Amino acid sequence: MYPVADKLPNETERAAFVESLALIGTDQQDEFYAFCEIGKLLSGFSKSMVSLIDSTHQCILSGITPEFDPDRSCPVEKTFCQHILAEISPTIVYDVSKHPIFGKHPNVVSGKMTGSYCGFPIRTNDNLVLGTFCLGHDTPKAISEEVVSAVDNMVKKLGTYLQRQSSIQKDNSQKLLLGLKYIQEYDPKITLNDLVALIEFRNGTIKSGDNLISLKKLQLVSQQDKLSDSGALLLNKLNLYDPSFSSKIIDFSNQTTAFDALFEDL
Repeated sequence: MYPVADKLPNETERAAFVESLALIGTDQQDEFYAFCEIGKLLSGFSKSMVSLIDSTHQCILSGITPEFDPDRSCPVEKTFCQHILAEISPTIVYDVSKHPIFGKHPNVVSGKMTGSYCGFPIRTNDNLVLGTFCLGHDTPKAISEEVVSAVDNMVKKLGTYLQRQSSIQKDNSQKLLLGLKYIQEYDPKITLNDLVALIEFRNGTIKSGDNLISLKKLQLVSQQDKLSDSGALLLNKLNLYDPSFSSKIIDFSNQTTAFDALFEDL
């Protein structure tokens, strides 16, 4: 019988954070495949993958195959990686058939799964484990401590990246919510269709015609088919677009220093 790992003490918080990332079931193959390729390049292993583990399933974001498959998930109790979540250090297994736990996995017993396995827990800066980065090779293959350390450092960067993405999502959601509340208070007559039309107008998708009639009545677009000050203000309140440059006053008495200052935030 293949043993099932105990749940972590912070399992509820951990799983909730993973699910809040909203990455599971989406096509993230290109987003994270660079991590997979670097892991294979460093180790010489033939397989790699980035996966998240929610409350019930391990879900592969990238790796193994170049094609995206939204159903690349399996119950967590059937995985190797459930036993990695509680570990601080990487788990390095030279031959899975001889491992006291992995050797009992049905795929190992049947001979379907052979060779070496390396599991690296993906953690946030505050030590919340999100999933695993795994390396595999069909035949037993040694891996040096230097390579393990290098891959582990990369996986730490991956955890930081995921944590930063979560923060960006929360910030953007909060900004958008505040923007929508502002619009509702500014003019309750503005409908969702009006808002969509305004964004499309700003993006250049629509330029004139019947779609602009409502925007002109709301004085969000001028009669000359230009974005009005009110329309620009509403778009700004939605926080959908990041400014390319920060406004600053620069003294050009020293041209070299001033030129450098113009580009210091790029």
